[in-house]
Amino acid sequence: MNNLFENLDVLGILRVGLSGFLFLLSFLAYRLIDKEQQRMGAPRKGILRTIYVFMAVNFLGAVLVAVAGFVSPAPQAADSNGLAGETYVVDYTSYLVDLTQWTESTLGPVVVTRTDFVRKLSSKTDDYIIPYFTTGTSIDCKPITFSSRPNFVGPKNDPERKGLHYDYVLPIGHEPAGHSEMVSSQFTFPTGFSNPQKEWWESRVAYPSKTVSVVFRFPATKPAKNMSVSMKRGDEAAQPINDNFPNLSDGGRIVQWVGINQHANSRVHFEWDW
Repeated sequence: MNNLFENLDVLGILRVGLSGFLFLLSFLAYRLIDKEQQRMGAPRKGILRTIYVFMAVNFLGAVLVAVAGFVSPAPQAADSNGLAGETYVVDYTSYLVDLTQWTESTLGPVVVTRTDFVRKLSSKTDDYIIPYFTTGTSIDCKPITFSSRPNFVGPKNDPERKGLHYDYVLPIGHEPAGHSEMVSSQFTFPTGFSNPQKEWWESRVAYPSKTVSVVFRFPATKPAKNMSVSMKRGDEAAQPINDNFPNLSDGGRIVQWVGINQHANSRVHFEWDW
């Protein structure tokens, strides 16, 4: 089984699209279950339950994306929720926010893996750009899966704004309307989480997105006690999301949240005590 995992063509599978991505999630969940079964004694119910919840959330996201593909109107028109786009629309964005290496002395690192499935709606030559920000020393970007290699530009010199600002650029502005692409990258925040009592993290939704799925992993010694979610649109004040709460499992070591039909130029704000 180890040889099978080592020889698995991960990049080739991811290029298949959503079905390949789901296959990898299911395969990794199977590996976790297999590892748990190899332990001495009975499998830990909490770990098994966490694995099942993770699989269910990702499967739900895939179903919602698939259904949206059949019921959505033309890309340039707004749907029943007012979701519309001029240049790009995102079928799904998934995050894995891994805080398991964070310590109070090092303030990191925190590794965020982001995957987007992007569709180009028009013949405009604007590239797909996602702003990034940190109050720490830096953000490092490592592209994982792509057809067009993304660029990470910055940090920008902007004395009027707090922190360091970057642009994550997927150079597909030259592609024709109808072009679609999946891109996955790993972002490392060496020291971006400095508060050992209460912290926050934001998902930037620069383009209209049908599904945004976020999974947090917390250190075993410092799980999340709670988590709240709010929405920020443009320069407006944050509005609490009271009808879609995050799911805490395994004693706060894993937190999951899925949002549907997220509008452009917005940020999903997560805040927790740990």
